[in-house]
Amino acid sequence: MNGIGWAGGLGFLALLAVTGGGARAAGCTMTAGGPETVIEAVILTDTADPRPGRVVVDARGMIACVGATCQARMAHPRVIRCPADSLSPGLINPHDHIAYTGDAPRPDTGERFVHRHDWRKGLEGHAMRDPAPDHDPEVIAWGELRFLISGITAMVGGDMAPGLVRNMDFGTGLDGLPMRPVTYRIFPLDDASGVMRTRDCNYGPHPADPADVASSTAFLAHVAEGTGDAARNEFRCLSSTTYDRVPQPGGGGVSQDLMQPNMTILHGVGLTTANLETVRRQGGAIVWSPRSNLSLYGRTLDVMTARRMGIPLALGTDWLPSGSMNMSREFACAMRYNRRHLGAALSARDLWRMATGGGARAVHAETMLGAIAPGHVADLALFRPAGDDPFDAVVRGRPAAIDMVMRGGRILYGDAALVAGLDLPGCEALDVTGQRKALCIRTDQPFAFAMLRADMARKRLYPVVADGTPPDEPPCDTLDDTAARTRP
Repeated sequence: MNGIGWAGGLGFLALLAVTGGGARAAGCTMTAGGPETVIEAVILTDTADPRPGRVVVDARGMIACVGATCQARMAHPRVIRCPADSLSPGLINPHDHIAYTGDAPRPDTGERFVHRHDWRKGLEGHAMRDPAPDHDPEVIAWGELRFLISGITAMVGGDMAPGLVRNMDFGTGLDGLPMRPVTYRIFPLDDASGVMRTRDCNYGPHPADPADVASSTAFLAHVAEGTGDAARNEFRCLSSTTYDRVPQPGGGGVSQDLMQPNMTILHGVGLTTANLETVRRQGGAIVWSPRSNLSLYGRTLDVMTARRMGIPLALGTDWLPSGSMNMSREFACAMRYNRRHLGAALSARDLWRMATGGGARAVHAETMLGAIAPGHVADLALFRPAGDDPFDAVVRGRPAAIDMVMRGGRILYGDAALVAGLDLPGCEALDVTGQRKALCIRTDQPFAFAMLRADMARKRLYPVVADGTPPDEPPCDTLDDTAARTRP
């Protein structure tokens, strides 16, 4: 096991001094300058055959030009040449619970559930498995670093640390984006107490209503997280004005139609084909979290039916206890499920699209994020090649194979030689599973990595990165797979 800050002690992290002005990294050359940046790489746009080209990032951190002949408008720009790398929009993670950064996954026992309240509240004979959140800003920052070094530049997570990835559900976390934060609702039926219904909508007294959705930039809500009729009933109560018209004493109890174009469903494991058709017709989106779904329920969203219908799909990690530690591992689960159960129907480009344009659509920021296009914010990541398909560089990539992560034109993570050659301020160098990398995070947030690393080691938190499969990583198996694996 080799990684940054693994809970076993400090020996897995090597802080290295970034010195000198080297102008060459593995596969890349660079020239210091500024305030504009020119990047030369294979540019990933939503086309089947991406081509090499240039992207010019202006002094405001916006993409000014994309194409083979783009030129900086100012003298002496910073130039990054990585001709074999894939340049992708920064990845967007629209579903996580970042306050559970400190809750490591447990060894898998093969136990699976029918509804989220089964494990949250210990129902139906199950032991309660709902961990406690930790809102310590350092813990949140540690979790965001896990995401940042896997190429994520924006997320929705219910909590935030300043100056790392964009936090789309906090006004102060938008980092200057001209939009209102999204609404993130874990219990849209006000059912946190664990109430489950199958034939009416008698949940809590204060469910979300259509006005809540209509007034939101995007309304992201957990819906149908489970495989049984109690999960499907949630959708009935959130998509119909006629299903239940009898109010409860004290409030709630009436079905309402929240399926609007700015509605984004999280999970949707229990959605039927008819339900998915309603989502499609009403213009909603869905965030797919395969690892967490499979590890908890042994089933996941009917992703192929949703895709055939044209429903916008995004990819989300959910949380550490049952999901993926970063987007690299969520890609790994999606690819495994795709290969074993979908006949490899999803291409690397399809999965890349979910993590970029699909994520931007889920938070309704597609005019600013999720694409490499003039007028978009320069949230970008450079991935080293991983086969003949340029999209494979992203979906098969690892933090060690990422040469640069940029948010709003600011380089926050990358190859140590590349960062040193650009003479960036406030950087600390580190070893990531044998690759020399650098973090440049001190410009706009309070935590030095060395301080975070030491504090998280004392707390014995899960590592920022792992070499290979992370410790006790939740499985990515269906119920049938699990039965076969655990059968005597």
